[in-house]
Amino acid sequence: MLLSDLSIKQPVFATMIAVSLVALGAYSYRELSVDLFPDVEIPVLTVQTVYRGAAPETVEREVTKRIEEALNTISGVRHIQSTTTEGLSAVIAEFRLGVNIHTAQQDAQAKINAIRSDFPQGMDEPVIQRIDFNAMPIISVAVESSQADIKTLSSLAEKVIKKRLETVPGVGQVSLVGLARREIQVYIDPAKLRAFGLTYAQAAVALRRENLDLPAGKLEQGEHEPLVRVAGKFRSVDEFRNVIVATPGGRPVYLPEIARVVDGIEERRSASLLDQRESLALE
Repeated sequence: MLLSDLSIKQPVFATMIAVSLVALGAYSYRELSVDLFPDVEIPVLTVQTVYRGAAPETVEREVTKRIEEALNTISGVRHIQSTTTEGLSAVIAEFRLGVNIHTAQQDAQAKINAIRSDFPQGMDEPVIQRIDFNAMPIISVAVESSQADIKTLSSLAEKVIKKRLETVPGVGQVSLVGLARREIQVYIDPAKLRAFGLTYAQAAVALRRENLDLPAGKLEQGEHEPLVRVAGKFRSVDEFRNVIVATPGGRPVYLPEIARVVDGIEERRSASLLDQRESLALE
């Protein structure tokens, strides 16, 4: 009743109070900070480990279980769940609210490093990440051409476009989706290999032996000492034709006699489409 009595007896004063509240609200609204991507920390860590060629049962027994046991000893862990597929282990650890996720990540790294010797050989290093919204891509740029193939486009995007985008102020990281890197592939014919009495190991050793860049010391030229390097890396398919795999009975066997060499692309792990056409995406 006090507010209604005041409004009736002193209408001017009540009106001034109402106007003041409206003005204060308008000023506060204009000064209110707005962030499209606020700094929010979610207390969750993910541990991904690649163990190529291993069956899901092996990955779970040799990798996933051991990582779960190590993470379970960290203070503040609330829940742990995991997913194991062929050649891949993914463990998600959820922590209680209030836990410093940066400290938890360091503890997780220390725990996994302590059991590193227990992991099987051939396994990649476990990758520990926290969920960071600031690290998620906010812009995607598609690159597509009706003239250049995906291999040429990938080289252009990786060596030119990506580097230029990384120099833009405010850009933290640029990732490529649908990348198709050049790869010279050697397909060995088992029948021809047996006909010459050779093995896959001999072919692999020959390729490693011939496809090398080696340091060759230095030259003394007065005050200068330029380094000398033997450039033996293959740059084209034609250079593979002169590789001698072995010399059974004194006769050299060249690589094209037992294998087919193709200038192709490496196995792709991602794909990008623009209007149903193959393209590249930069995020």
